[in-house]
Amino acid sequence: MKKFLVITFMSLFLISSSAYALTIYDIQHTTDPGGDDTYPSTYEDQEVTTTGIVTAIGFKGYKDNFWMSMPEGGAWKGIYVYMSGDTTLVPGDEVEVTGTVTEYYGFTELTYVNTTLLSSGNPVPEPTTVTCGELMASVTAEPYEGTLVELNNVTVIQEQNDYGEWYVDDGTGIAQIDDGFFYLDSVTPPIVIEVGQQWETIIGCLDYSYDEYGVNPRTPDDMVEVDAVDVNPNSSILSINNSPNPFFLNTDISFSLKYPENVTIEIYNLLGQKITTLANGNFSADTHIIKWDGTDAEGQTVADGVYFYKLSTPENSISHKMLKVK
Repeated sequence: MKKFLVITFMSLFLISSSAYALTIYDIQHTTDPGGDDTYPSTYEDQEVTTTGIVTAIGFKGYKDNFWMSMPEGGAWKGIYVYMSGDTTLVPGDEVEVTGTVTEYYGFTELTYVNTTLLSSGNPVPEPTTVTCGELMASVTAEPYEGTLVELNNVTVIQEQNDYGEWYVDDGTGIAQIDDGFFYLDSVTPPIVIEVGQQWETIIGCLDYSYDEYGVNPRTPDDMVEVDAVDVNPNSSILSINNSPNPFFLNTDISFSLKYPENVTIEIYNLLGQKITTLANGNFSADTHIIKWDGTDAEGQTVADGVYFYKLSTPENSISHKMLKVK
């Protein structure tokens, strides 16, 4: 009896002093929003052990960073592993990871990890089909953070910016596509993003950064283009831009027309909701500047964050992102 009690006590001690054994779903799933409209893990800052299938290797230039998922994939079942120290893993490897759950500005990660290879050659979980609209709000996008997602039948509404981000629309809203795994001009042939271009499928790992969710294709094979569709050649729009961007109090939206045209300029938030209409009328063949003072249709100052301005003519429309800051 004494021996049994000693063994039981030691077992309890080992269990209590080791990492929590959890599924990825356990780590990620939450219904409680935190600050800044994020959904932090309930295991934040705790050491955990979990297993999964590697879905992608390398991110932001780090060869030992990887993404992993439960074999069935889906909502709440993927997570990003930061600085594992293991550069030998490949997609399809089954691994056991022990690390600390960290919220990096709202993005759930496993850090300070030890990784053990359990098996290789497993099927990589299938991506989950989502809409652009779902990725615009934390409450609908958060379940897919860290997972493989798939967008279908999208149209480019903004070319790559200086941060490698570009934006697409599937009719339900606007989604960001990012270059976390490879630069589009580094592949052969280079991938050129143009407004009006249509993509049948874009697959990628979903991250969260600077208040936006972004889809990061792993390789060019994750991007299937429909036959290229150019911006309407009859469009009168020569250029459109805003400055400053980011802006504090107000910003100037400038656009040039090659012939007189009826132009509408509207402001939208990240949820796809129209904030205000800045212009709606006929403009001459010239360069024009429309100022936005950061207020909505009621004259109330809007919150800091990401907004889109959309210029429309009878033949075409173009949207661009801007950032209002404190």
